[in-house]
Amino acid sequence: MSWQAYIDDSLIGSGFMHSAAIVSLEDGSYWAYGGTYIPQPEEVTHILECIKNLTLVQSSGVTIYGVKFFGLQSGTDDDTKYIFFKKGAAGGCIYTTKQTFIVGVYGNPGEASSLAQDLTKNAQHDVPVNPADCNSTVKRIAEYLIKLGY
Repeated sequence: MSWQAYIDDSLIGSGFMHSAAIVSLEDGSYWAYGGTYIPQPEEVTHILECIKNLTLVQSSGVTIYGVKFFGLQSGTDDDTKYIFFKKGAAGGCIYTTKQTFIVGVYGNPGEASSLAQDLTKNAQHDVPVNPADCNSTVKRIAEYLIKLGY
């Protein structure tokens, strides 16, 4: 399976997120990505810092595609590190593998206080998603890639 197939079929294709990316832990290069909310290079640098020092998540949050998300929780779970983040009805997670981090984003992170934005949201991002579904989908792919040595 190609890296892009993991994004298109297993992550975004699950229906539990609208944007996802697989990024190298070594140099921050993109292995595959899809959707609108993809971390930009400077944001990848910050995410890599957060992965090295999980305490940064609570103080600085995570920024993806120019949108700052509140860092809800971070930690380690067996062979992976994880970060959960949220902004309004939107949010997502990051899970690490041996060589990558995988990010998934759900919901519309538009400003909750802006009625105009709420009325003009992109319908693709309006589908309600249980955050646990996004998290478990990303975690499952991370665990699978770890088993494959990635």
